[in-house]
Amino acid sequence: MKLFSAHEMRAADQAAADAGIPLLLLMEAAGRAVADAVTRHFAHPEVLVLCGGGNNGGDGYVAARHLLASRRVSVLELSSAPRSDDARTMRRALLAHGLTPRPLEEAALTRALEGRPLVVDALFGSGLTRPLEGEVAAAVARVNASGCEVLSVDVPSGVASDTGELLGPHVRATRTVQLAGAKVASLFHPARAAFGAAEVADIGIPKAILEAHASVTVLSPDGVRAHLPTRAPDTHKYEVGTLLVIAGSATYLGAAEMACRAALRAGAGLVTLASEGSFPGTWPEIIHERLAWDHDPLGTLAELGENRAQVRLIGPGLDRRAAAVLPALIGQRRVPTVLDAGALGGGDAWERAVRDHGRCVLTPHHGEAAKLLETSAKAVRTAPLEAARTLAERTGAVVVLKGATTVVAAPDGRTAAHAGGHPGMATGGTGDVLAGLLGAWCSDEGALFERACAGVVAHARAGERAGARFGDGLIATDLIGAFPEAWRELREGR
Repeated sequence: MKLFSAHEMRAADQAAADAGIPLLLLMEAAGRAVADAVTRHFAHPEVLVLCGGGNNGGDGYVAARHLLASRRVSVLELSSAPRSDDARTMRRALLAHGLTPRPLEEAALTRALEGRPLVVDALFGSGLTRPLEGEVAAAVARVNASGCEVLSVDVPSGVASDTGELLGPHVRATRTVQLAGAKVASLFHPARAAFGAAEVADIGIPKAILEAHASVTVLSPDGVRAHLPTRAPDTHKYEVGTLLVIAGSATYLGAAEMACRAALRAGAGLVTLASEGSFPGTWPEIIHERLAWDHDPLGTLAELGENRAQVRLIGPGLDRRAAAVLPALIGQRRVPTVLDAGALGGGDAWERAVRDHGRCVLTPHHGEAAKLLETSAKAVRTAPLEAARTLAERTGAVVVLKGATTVVAAPDGRTAAHAGGHPGMATGGTGDVLAGLLGAWCSDEGALFERACAGVVAHARAGERAGARFGDGLIATDLIGAFPEAWRELREGR
């Protein structure tokens, strides 16, 4: 499935029209899809349709016409003269069926809501960039306060469709029918919650046109299955991947251990941890090499890298003294390298090293991405797709921007997003687990973007399995325990 900005959706609509599919036909299909969703999901005998003055309102007029056969329908409208010819045509068709819309005024809305109808929100669709004001904002507030269930058309009114931002007063929908494709806001918080249960309706735009006009893929188990690591019956540990983990410190050795354990559960053939701390040795499968950051660390790591590093993971819980040698360390071996946490140093020398390396995967959270982009965490949260793309372009690396919805961006512009997981994953160490998983799976340097996408989905699935057992009290190591089941489910198409 693809994710659309308002501009991309308009371009797809126009491309469909240029190919011979009239926009009026798309509006008819959209309204019919909304009416079908009402029939499938809601038993309310009364339906109140709120129509705006644009094409979203036109969809509402069509939905109202189709619902006349099975429900008692009333329509309140912002304007009796919609802005588009197609919406005006659909309004006339509704009049021909005997239903006359009334003005959306306070008294009329109050009376209509007293009957506890299902409310169809067709006021504003995608492309809204300013807060709702005046009578419209007041009407939305009344709908929200009424306790009535609401089905929104395409995007809940008052939501900025291209970000996760809430512009101000907005409809809190029970369900949203997104037309032709998912909208950006449906995946990103806080706007995501306003959509309620979201679905996508086919309105007749050919798949080839949709694929050509959307730049973001919504990740799914089916979409990443082909990129999950597999093993031949006669393989050995050096073929499935040897991982050198450069991580940990006296304070944060647990981060290093979790990354190593995750890598082993993700199928790494051999995991070596280079760390200055005293490793507790609770997992005997992890090889521990002592590292002294004050005594030729690059020499030690060069020797280890020659023998045990088809892939490197640098950063979980990393000693702060490593910052001085990070650029040199990154450039030391041209093997796939995952940079997490303490290895996301930033600065001109660091950025040059990452770009010159050419095989890096960066795993920042919003705060770390803000530091690398020299902006605020709020700016990253507001536009995570843009932030991930910009960072990928600047560094030449695959970027995994972690969050409740995680974004994966490649330097060539490919972008994907995944909204899976469990709220309990908001706990220390889950990022270390993801870093270890990616370290195990990124041995195929020709498919770093695809492997990163697969890792994000698998990590989220493990979080869902751990969350089902432990709820909001899950801890990071629970994900490691849940990972074999999650991986098996993804391979088997479950």
